[in-house]
Amino acid sequence: MVHSDIAELDRQARRRLPAFVFIGVALGVLGLGVHWQHEPRVRTASHGEPELPPQAWSMGYRIVPEQPGPATPEERLEARLAAFARYVERAQASAEPPLVAFGAEALREDIEDIIDDLDDRAQLSVHIRDIASSRVLFDYYGDTLLNPASNHKLLTTSAAIDLLGADFVFETEVLRADDELYLVGGGDPTIDAEALEALVHEVAERVPAGSLRGIVVDDSAFSPQSFGPGYSEDPWGVSYMAPSGALSLNFNTVEISVYPVLGSSRPAVSVEPDSPHVVVSSSVRYGAEQLEVRSRRKVQAGAGSEPPREKVRTEVSVAGKVPKGSRGYRIRRRIVDPGMFTGGAFSLMLAEATQSEPLPVRVGVAPHRYDRVDDVDHGHDHAGELPRLLGHDRELGDVELVALRRSPPLLEVVNGLLTYSNNFTAEQILRTLGWRMTGSPGDWDNGREVVLGYWQALGNDPGDLVFENGSGLSSVGRVTSAGLVDLIAIASRTQARGASLIDALPVAGSAGTVSARLRRSGKRVRAKTGTLVGVSGLTGVITSEAGEPQVAFSILINVRESDRVAAYARRRIEDAIVMTVLDHIDDWEATRGTLILDLEPIDVTREG
Repeated sequence: MVHSDIAELDRQARRRLPAFVFIGVALGVLGLGVHWQHEPRVRTASHGEPELPPQAWSMGYRIVPEQPGPATPEERLEARLAAFARYVERAQASAEPPLVAFGAEALREDIEDIIDDLDDRAQLSVHIRDIASSRVLFDYYGDTLLNPASNHKLLTTSAAIDLLGADFVFETEVLRADDELYLVGGGDPTIDAEALEALVHEVAERVPAGSLRGIVVDDSAFSPQSFGPGYSEDPWGVSYMAPSGALSLNFNTVEISVYPVLGSSRPAVSVEPDSPHVVVSSSVRYGAEQLEVRSRRKVQAGAGSEPPREKVRTEVSVAGKVPKGSRGYRIRRRIVDPGMFTGGAFSLMLAEATQSEPLPVRVGVAPHRYDRVDDVDHGHDHAGELPRLLGHDRELGDVELVALRRSPPLLEVVNGLLTYSNNFTAEQILRTLGWRMTGSPGDWDNGREVVLGYWQALGNDPGDLVFENGSGLSSVGRVTSAGLVDLIAIASRTQARGASLIDALPVAGSAGTVSARLRRSGKRVRAKTGTLVGVSGLTGVITSEAGEPQVAFSILINVRESDRVAAYARRRIEDAIVMTVLDHIDDWEATRGTLILDLEPIDVTREG
């Protein structure tokens, strides 16, 4: 229902006047004596004074009142969020409470015992709510703004599911115009070396290598900024702070392997995936283990103070020693320029597939596409869809769609993101939201604007959220535990079963960051973790044996600057709280317990 409402708003914004209007205007301009005295009905404003009718298009000829032109991106975003807010309001109003609510008095006492020792050493916020009745089972400073760490990813991904759709796919296009290939990025965070190689082989089958002179990287769907706010200039080039780009590969990281070689005086170093954008500087020797691997920006000599992107490289420096008898080491480091990194890897793969020389890579913008590629099925060339003529450019000639790569559905992407807490994927989704919802290149500014608007459309106070980036890798990001529970509870009511934020949450004890958490829960807990120095968070749901969401919870712990609480100790407290709730649910199910403390029984007698 959300997407149909939004689509209708878009259709209204694009609606044009009928052809007879333009015929009437033409007749009037030609002086054929046509003078339509069509007086539009005067509307009355709410305060009782008449509103003036809009000015007609043709001066002196009242034909049809002025119609609004195409909505601006800001107006379209506002309309989308307004439609979504109405949908949330309807869904909330239609929810019916259960016959009996969950009992909470004993639960409150048990949780207070768990958190008693932590209260003096950390700021703690806990909010636990029965989903069906929306009644609070336990609240401890649930309205306090705290750093949620990676729990912020829940907000980014829920906004994407609701505004883009759980079945949304990221697209990467390969166009041909004249004698160049254009590699056009659409923000896909899932392209790895295998996926890029598959795209390369499609191109190799359809385009003679000898007819090409270069590859153009078009990553203009995102702004030039590649590192988000909150990301530091880390001297090691750690992979969890990888840059973001509309055209990206392998999470914008490389895997560096350092290993001994029999008969060689020095260890070998290799980088995957290979790209001319990445250069290796190695001084590693044999000896007692002491290995240092870094990545950094390197500008080619003579490129000037503001070098073009083609003159910038990612330098991987390897220093130290490795034992001769070791099995080798693998370290992942981030790259500097996602587009040039991906374009370079594409060029090398194409050269290998066609047994030709690698094509030079430059940055540019693809020619205007005259057709949409949304309906082209990737990989189904038997019907002759690809290559497909899209149009004709005055300077470059025919523009063809040579190959198209589509990502897995968004829900699957979100599941991987939440399971492994992938910062890069979260930023890609945030910037895609900014691009798709505003029409401007995706950035952290317009992405943040969309998420803040979404937060308010859920009915939340804008003062209850400080949002810096999509991943939660931030020292300034803040949210309340009650607000995170709102997110989960509303998702359970408004998002389709099997395609919701709850479905994308990893099951505790299964994989990723929750693989070793809550193993006694019997796979009845789905949750997102969050960890920074001195910060922990756990937000999710407890389900019934049948998998129905029963209770939503959020636990945020921010250790005070003057104290220390180890990460494992914080996790132990979070898990103990969740298991206590789970035990009480089971006891309640067995005894059909009392209502929540101080609440009257729910009257389920229907009138009539």
